[in-house]
Amino acid sequence: MNAIHVDERYIFSEHELLNEVCRFTNDPGFPSLYLMCGHFMLFFDASTNRLIPGVFEDIANESLRVIVKKRVGIFPSYSWGLGVKIADAYIDLNRRPASLILLINDWQYTPSLDGSEYLRSSYYSSFALPERYADELKRASFTPLRKICASHKHPLCFPETWLKNRFQNEASRLVKKGKLQSRYLPEKPNMSEVSFIDSTGHEMPLVSCGMTACAGEITEMISEVYKNGARMLILLAPAECHHAIRKGVEIALSLYDFEPMKVLVADLGGGGESTIEEIYRRGVHLAIYSTVGASNE
Repeated sequence: MNAIHVDERYIFSEHELLNEVCRFTNDPGFPSLYLMCGHFMLFFDASTNRLIPGVFEDIANESLRVIVKKRVGIFPSYSWGLGVKIADAYIDLNRRPASLILLINDWQYTPSLDGSEYLRSSYYSSFALPERYADELKRASFTPLRKICASHKHPLCFPETWLKNRFQNEASRLVKKGKLQSRYLPEKPNMSEVSFIDSTGHEMPLVSCGMTACAGEITEMISEVYKNGARMLILLAPAECHHAIRKGVEIALSLYDFEPMKVLVADLGGGGESTIEEIYRRGVHLAIYSTVGASNE
């Protein structure tokens, strides 16, 4: 198991966050930067009978726009714009490439119907970046060195349902290798649970009754972007997902024989905040993980 160094703190302004990011990325030992930003949920628009991005600024249906604004606030568009700003600053300073990672929650607010899979398939078959996101890229600079990281599922994004399904297959392989633990549930004898046991002996369920937990999908996403070349990674995440994302990072760094990596996780609201000041007023939790210079246990 890789030895992982963790550093945590709270910051209270975008200026502080950018300074922390600058220190984090000022490392000649890494040839590029990968950055998750702009994460959004899909919502069902009954007026058009389709799924649409939960970026309220782009939603035409006024009633749905109000719901999404109250639920997630400015997080998607703010974190995308901030991610583009960080990527371009990194490219300008280092003349090295930066890749943006777009993670899409395509299950939480989709209809619980047989047609949900059809709705997702239809959405991804014609998927393009939300209008606000595309405009942000057009306004930014250094295009040749900035790209969007492709997944095996889609050239522009990482769908969460796809990551969940992939991790279930990966979990079975890891159980056979003894890296994850599997047990049958006493109350559901036909169902099993796959868990990760950390260095302190704490057990964390990753797959239970055929359902992958959020930490499992993040573990799978990190494995995927690692294969794409990610060694230095920033995750701009919703506050409500901060714990699951941190666990996913810890599990990925522990499970796999990765080359040295650095991962910065910052929670940036996502609970209905309507201004940037509101996001930072409560404090943004920063967690930095590193296996650089760490020996395997």
